[in-house]
Amino acid sequence: MFNWRQRTWSLLQSLPKVYLGPPTSFVYNNHMTIATGWFPDEIDDMVRMNINRNPDLSIHWSRCPVKLPNKLKCHSSVLYNDRLIVTGGYSQYTDGVTDCIYEIEVVPPYTVKTLSRMPEPRQLHRTELFDDNLLILGGATTQKYQDSLSSVLLYDIKKNEYKQLAPLPYEVSEMATVRWGDNIVVIGGVDKRAKALDTVIIYNVKTGHSDMLPSMKYKRQGCAAVVIENNIVAFGGKGKRLPDLSSVEAFNFESYTWQELPEMSEGRYQHAAIVV
Repeated sequence: MFNWRQRTWSLLQSLPKVYLGPPTSFVYNNHMTIATGWFPDEIDDMVRMNINRNPDLSIHWSRCPVKLPNKLKCHSSVLYNDRLIVTGGYSQYTDGVTDCIYEIEVVPPYTVKTLSRMPEPRQLHRTELFDDNLLILGGATTQKYQDSLSSVLLYDIKKNEYKQLAPLPYEVSEMATVRWGDNIVVIGGVDKRAKALDTVIIYNVKTGHSDMLPSMKYKRQGCAAVVIENNIVAFGGKGKRLPDLSSVEAFNFESYTWQELPEMSEGRYQHAAIVV
């Protein structure tokens, strides 16, 4: 856990077991929940930790009663009212990348249903919520980087309708995204030639116009990012060489520059980050 004011890291209790792959996370009812990746195969469970503004570092993780719709990895999810909207991913049931959009109630009876199917399957993509609209960006249709996408899809949850928006400037997967007003900022990732990226795009949802922000100091494939005040903070990922990155950097919209922050205690790749 990183304290933004003090610029210090504190170690929380470890997860109950090692989880590989990119998890998704959300905060609901004073709990931080991680919808897991795979260990070592795809799994469908979630774990959570009770949080508040002064978290108790001794609190342990517990099993969450909510489950993913099937054994997935490399999916993306957003919290929408009392429901978790899960898109795509690699499914153990079908042994392939799925095009499904699922809705999971995060309150009893934790009902799961299939909302829709995307025009193409996606994994290692990102999603951001704008009112009742889900924006689905990039990703790959297979497990091969050369099958990465630049497309941006708008899914109207209430109307159950799709609209194809203007694409990103290039194909990308394994990136991080954050919402910034009417924009989505796309951070790092990997291109279709399997090269890690330090590039940053700001994509306007209303116009479909993309602009490039200053590049990060490091190439970051499989990184995580959050917004804190007037800053975008990027954590970890993988660059041109091993090991995984422990570095952290922040982009400030006033100075329009990236600055390094204190490092994490260990390198992380395909991880999650969330503001509490």
